[in-house]
Amino acid sequence: MSLDEHDKNLNLDPITDAPGAHPVGTGVGAALGGAAAGAAAGALGGPLGAAAGAVVGAVAGGLGGKAVAEAINPTAEEAYWREQYTREPYYDASRSYDDYAPAYRLGLYGRSNYTGTFDDAQSDLAVHWDSRKERSTLSWPEAEAASRAAWARVDDQLSPRTLSGEIAENDDVIDTLNELLESCRDGEYGFTECAEHVKAQDIKTLLLRHADECRGAAAELSAQIRQLGGEPEEGGTTSGAMHRGWVSVRGTLSGYTDLAMLDECERGEDAAKARYRNALKENLPPAIRTLVERQAQGVQRNHDQVKALRDALKTAS
Repeated sequence: MSLDEHDKNLNLDPITDAPGAHPVGTGVGAALGGAAAGAAAGALGGPLGAAAGAVVGAVAGGLGGKAVAEAINPTAEEAYWREQYTREPYYDASRSYDDYAPAYRLGLYGRSNYTGTFDDAQSDLAVHWDSRKERSTLSWPEAEAASRAAWARVDDQLSPRTLSGEIAENDDVIDTLNELLESCRDGEYGFTECAEHVKAQDIKTLLLRHADECRGAAAELSAQIRQLGGEPEEGGTTSGAMHRGWVSVRGTLSGYTDLAMLDECERGEDAAKARYRNALKENLPPAIRTLVERQAQGVQRNHDQVKALRDALKTAS
């Protein structure tokens, strides 16, 4: 059966008119448990409904298709992103929802076909973008953040605590916030250290601004921890201490080049992104989740700005 014929046989999504609305996700999810995975992946080439309905294919922990299809509702995902996209840090006011929608769909597609992280799948998703961008005018670097956001939202909804509805215990929330606090302190130190060694004034200004943002995020987390009755931990993480030592070694070996410092900043923000991603897998109280999501978007923005500068510097050298 051709893909077009297959699409005609799927239920239509009530919002998008896309084939593969939520009830179909149950059947696709069950099929993905065995040899039908390839056929289901073919259906993912279509609209949002098919992609989200089949997201069950990559669920950790052996959850059945029905359970996950109930967790990931394509109609709700479409409505969420249509409402949310203008509030995202990567949003460009000159772009419409039609520009971002295919990127969200690709994020859902990727999450349903890869068992690793978004970063693991990123190069493959970049290849897929040209054939899946529909009417979008975004290049892959512009669409990447939206795809990452859709992937992360699925991860969040498929976390065991989210599916069970269990809110994390107060002590667990404090522990999670303390881990993020340490990450912010690592970031403040790393950006400040690197800023001291770069020569280009525009890069120095950017890194110092990011150090200030990390300091502000740390202050927010400390206040929240105290509000919960906890005590903010001092210092950074063990990995952060290693990271700081590596900055000095790398700088000595490379002569403190601007490119080396940007490489190190990107590596540090990759680590921070992972910590925020793990924190958002917890079923945090709504107000705290909002805080963590906002800070996670800031980390992603910092990462993207540093990466863009690094890439530009590489191209110019």
